Order: sequence, then structure tokens, then C-alpha cells
Amino acid sequence: MNRTLKFSAIALLAVVVLWACGSAGGAKEVGEKFLNAMAKGDIEGAKKFATKDAQTSLDMMAGTADAKKANPDKIELGDIKEEGDKATLSYKENGAAKTLDLVKEGGEWKAAWTKGGGDSGLDKLGEDLGEAMGDAMSGDTTATDTAAGE
Repeated sequence: MNRTLKFSAIALLAVVVLWACGSAGGAKEVGEKFLNAMAKGDIEGAKKFATKDAQTSLDMMAGTADAKKANPDKIELGDIKEEGDKATLSYKENGAAKTLDLVKEGGEWKAAWTKGGGDSGLDKLGEDLGEAMGDAMSGDTTATDTAAGE
């Protein structure tokens, strides 16, 4: 019985250590979590998987996320190409080919997303609304009607 108790204690300790040291996952897993959060308009959720620079971009965009969500019908993950501390995740958003850059930051994979940068269709989340707001301020409401889906 003493041997069983020691084995159980060691097993429990190993589980706790592995759980505490666990990271968000590999590059592909992090990319998937980031893209899914962005697709839902969950900016705070996406920030958990983003670089510090990307978090700044997401903060600037946070006010517009509620007004317009990318909300793709389907995101299909493709291949990931890792080269050292950098990776590129290929995916399809509603059938359109896109990429997401990832980098290691603090030893963990993070999405290196920037508003208006890269090939991500999710980047347009804030772009269209920003453009529409600029047009509306100049008196042209066509863009705001389009951005609102009217």
C-alpha cells in the first residue's frame, strides 16, 4: 500500500507539473485558435494568441469589432511551414486562400497579425468600417450602407 501511495503521489505531481508548464500549443494550434476567435469577433480571445504588437492592433480595432464581424462561414486549415521561430499557416476562408504569420514570443507561438497587413481576409474586419466612417464624415453614406450590409 505504501508503494501504491508513493506511485500515486508521483503521478499526481507529474500531471500538475505538465499542466502548469503547458503552453497554448504548436504553431498550427495557436493559428487555429486565433483565427477562430477573430472569426467570432472575439478580440479579447484572439489577443491571448497574438504577439504584443498584434495585441496593440487588436486594441485599436476592438471598438469596430462589434459593429462588423468577419464571421466567415468556413475556415479550413492548410499546411504550416515552420522555419526556426517563424511559421506561416495557410488556410482558406470561405474558399479564398489566405495566410497567417506566426512567431515565437517568450518561447510560445503567437499570431503576428497586423491590421491591414498580410494576406488575412480577417484583416478587413476593421478596414472596411474605417473606410466607411471616413466616407460618412465627408458626407458619402454609400460605404456605411455597404459596410452595414444594407
